[in-house]
Amino acid sequence: MAGGVVFLFALAQPVVNGGWVRLAPPVVKDTAAYFTLENRGKTPLRLVGAETPVAQRVSLHRDHREVRSGQTVLGMRPLDHVDIPPGGRVAFKPGAYHLMLEGLKRPLKPGEKVEITLLFQDGTRLKVLLPVEMR
Repeated sequence: MAGGVVFLFALAQPVVNGGWVRLAPPVVKDTAAYFTLENRGKTPLRLVGAETPVAQRVSLHRDHREVRSGQTVLGMRPLDHVDIPPGGRVAFKPGAYHLMLEGLKRPLKPGEKVEITLLFQDGTRLKVLLPVEMR
């Protein structure tokens, strides 16, 4: 359409609700971040990673439990991605999905805000600020 105006709307619309970063003792070099990730769009979202200036790397994880020889074993597994369906949400919370902030560059302080950029497969980047809390 010559001379026309074209409007482009994002089909996938990620939104972060709430959230916090766990306060770790100064000698601990890793911590976790939690939040709820919502997809307000009409197409699926795939979270493939994150980055933050306060850590060397950020990885996606999910806690899991399994029973081995009658004993419950707790652990966490790294993930390549987390899918959020259209209109859906995924809770990143203790005992479930979470971001691991690995190789902290300095101790975090209670109440400070940590900038984390969420990276999606379609190239979308969502910057969030999460408070550091002791929970």
